Amino acid sequence: MGNRFGFPASLAHALLGAAVLPGIASACSMPAGWTPQRAFAEAALVFHGRVTATELSSTKLGDVPADAGDGRILVNVRYETIEVFKGKPEANGTISTTTLIMGGCGVPVLTGQHFLFYVDGFDEKARKGLPELAGQTQGMISIYDTQMLPPNPELLDEVLAEVRAHAKKH
Repeated sequence: MGNRFGFPASLAHALLGAAVLPGIASACSMPAGWTPQRAFAEAALVFHGRVTATELSSTKLGDVPADAGDGRILVNVRYETIEVFKGKPEANGTISTTTLIMGGCGVPVLTGQHFLFYVDGFDEKARKGLPELAGQTQGMISIYDTQMLPPNPELLDEVLAEVRAHAKKH
């Protein structure tokens, strides 16, 4: 952790562990000491975007296709950028999420909805270890901080106020 654009070791281990040990269910829990400040600092990208499409990925993680029979679904999320708080997301790009059906790890995304995305980027080691994945996405959606945004403009401003404050500090 701490590498600004690093692919978190915990997520890499979860992805690879799921490929090696697909029969073991895992649950997601917030890391000890997790704060909004830490989330912002560790994310490679933080932005408000609208989901324009989702699709299952055929990328293999290990020897098993990510969308075949082991409870994992790797989803590529296409989006359009509305407001950037950190990093340089593509104006119309792709990020990804993974869901472990039993453990519920992942971020359910809906086409047409607005989200505040926190994205864990790929470092060089991850790009070499998972070249297919790194070639098709800017990173993995953080399961702890990404959230669907309310359609009400007043509530939206309230939700985004904290992340805007973090962005001004960085």
